[in-house]
This record gives sequence, C-alpha cells and structure tokens, in this order.
Amino acid sequence: MVTRLGQESFDATATITRIRGFDGECPSQSNNFCCVDATEDLSEFRGLVNINKTQYCFIAQINSDDQHRARFIPANELLEDPSGKPRKMQPIIQEMILGRKRGVMLIPECEDDAVDVIAGLIEQGFQDLASEYRDFIIGQLEKAKA
Repeated sequence: MVTRLGQESFDATATITRIRGFDGECPSQSNNFCCVDATEDLSEFRGLVNINKTQYCFIAQINSDDQHRARFIPANELLEDPSGKPRKMQPIIQEMILGRKRGVMLIPECEDDAVDVIAGLIEQGFQDLASEYRDFIIGQLEKAKA
C-alpha cells in the first residue's frame, strides 16, 4: 500500500525502499504492520519510507470502501534524529498509541525516558496523546511528592 501511495504522490517511477515502522523494523505482525488505528471504517498506518533516496514519515489511511490517502513528510522536519534509528522507548510509544482508546499510560523508569516517550508521540503525530501523557506523568510526580 505504501509503495502504491508513494508512486501516486510522487510519480510512477519513484524509487521506494526501506518501508518500516518507527521501531525501525519492516512491517510485520510484531509492529502491527505499522497500523496505529483500526476501526470498521478506517485503518491508519504510520512509519518511515525512503522515496528517491530521501527519508519520509508516512501517514496512510484506507477506508472500508478501499479508498486511500497518504501524506509523506520529510523525516528531517519531524524527527529529532532523522537517521531512522528507533527511539529507545519506541515499544512503550507503540503500545500507548495502540492502547490510547483504552487509556493505556505506561510509566518509564526515569525522567529521560518519559521525555523520550513524549517526544516520540509528538514526532509520530499524536500531540494530544503526548499532552495527556505529560499531564499524567506530572500528576504521578505530584502524588509521589505528597
């Protein structure tokens, strides 16, 4: 799907390589095939792809009528480290993205890891979840101090 959408967005001769999730791995069952949301009506996929030797973050959606759309954003505009190397806390970030409708909030072991989670959520297009998570972490710190 990402290859097809990339060719539609750029051109039919675009060279599309290295499709992977934000975990750095090729789409597979272990990273939910880069799916970050799925309902009966719409599925959304996010990750990284190289198009014509430039790395992009992709956001691809397909609805129940098999209609699709995608955005390709140059990775250097979004990622702190545009090398494509996954964030240290990417497994927690992915679990929170997939569990956001159930209110999944995971607490990392240290403050730097919490900052990494927030930055990763923002980079991957989940600003509202990053804000909720920041408020949650601040609340946990205040409880611990009390």
